Amino acid sequence: MIIEKKQSTAYKHRESRFKALFPKRLDKVFSTISSLKKLSNKTNYVYDQTEIYKALSSITHEINDLVSAFGLDSPEIKTGDNLYSEIQDIKADLTSLKIKLKRQEWNRR
Repeated sequence: MIIEKKQSTAYKHRESRFKALFPKRLDKVFSTISSLKKLSNKTNYVYDQTEIYKALSSITHEINDLVSAFGLDSPEIKTGDNLYSEIQDIKADLTSLKIKLKRQEWNRR
């Protein structure tokens, strides 16, 4: 009984740490993405779309790793069926974006 109580306390501590850190880190992600979007203003910045493609490819890879790390890449998710379909839609959109950028790069040659 004492061991169960200690495990329960440790579990609650880990859970509370997650609940404290997750929103803060998520806010940082959204803030950074918003900041990156501002760089798309062509009146203020000059960039090559190849650079953007490489960056988005890296971001996509990191998002896929994040999805896997949380175990959300399985179609067997019971409680988050909607989340799973949204993740699959995001992956499809990113793949479509990659194809479009490659076509634009190819047409410029």
